[in-house]
Amino acid sequence: MYIFVSNYSIIDKCQSKDRSVLPLFLGSIIYNKRREMNLTQVELAQDVCTQNTISKIEKHNVAPTVNILIKICLRLDLTLNDVFSEFSSKANNQENILDKIEEKALLKDIDGLDKEIDSLRSKLSNDDWKQYELINGVLDFWKNNIETSMFTFDKVLQYTKSDETDVYTLLAYLFKGLRYSNQGFADQASYYFKMITAAFEEEKDIDNASDLEILFIYKMIAQSFDEMKLYDDAYQLSQEGLDFAQERNVSYFLDELNYSAALALQNGVNHKQAYEDHYNLAYYLAKLNDNKSLMHDIKNMQNIG
Repeated sequence: MYIFVSNYSIIDKCQSKDRSVLPLFLGSIIYNKRREMNLTQVELAQDVCTQNTISKIEKHNVAPTVNILIKICLRLDLTLNDVFSEFSSKANNQENILDKIEEKALLKDIDGLDKEIDSLRSKLSNDDWKQYELINGVLDFWKNNIETSMFTFDKVLQYTKSDETDVYTLLAYLFKGLRYSNQGFADQASYYFKMITAAFEEEKDIDNASDLEILFIYKMIAQSFDEMKLYDDAYQLSQEGLDFAQERNVSYFLDELNYSAALALQNGVNHKQAYEDHYNLAYYLAKLNDNKSLMHDIKNMQNIG
């Protein structure tokens, strides 16, 4: 689970639609951990924030800015997940199971997912099949069964009738674009990616999309544009993803989106301050999320002058 941390403040409780997460900030966790470590509020606040900020966190669950929260969590050896509770508004159990399997698939947490998805096959409603096939296509893609996955994504597009207001159409386009990007065919990859971004521009809310799905799309396209050396496009997509996350108060892939933005700025137009901001956020969020692979990539980046 990832929890969103705004560049300005963290919303302690938010509304959510469809399949998104509803987070609740828990100042009591910080209070208990501080007491456990025998720290006063003044000691915890030193070089981080004011004592009054700590008091508001602990007594009133008032969440601070991202930079302050990161420093507090690092000082107390807490993760972002430790200071939020998670609960879901979704009632349909069958859909919930499919959503959880899809989330694992998109996050590449695929061990045992084949058996899980197969066990649901006989229980699917007509509306479930596009998601079911999407998951199968994603699993094959991560296993490098590329041709099989492309055939499966074509089946997804048959179910959705290539309706670009349906998130499963956009996810199928995404993986088709990734196939071409991975093979070095920039024009073909851009064709699919730009169909997705055009759909986002025309349809601000994709009705059946979860926040994770939307941010996964932003993350993957931004990464691909960086790899294709389309740095302006990479920066724009990473920024749009970060803006979407801030608007929806979620934090899926914030470390990777900030990394993509930093990489685009490092290799494109030199914006030193913006680069440093994205670089630092990427590093600290990757550290809090224990994303060792990303931390390695970030450390290998060179400073820009």
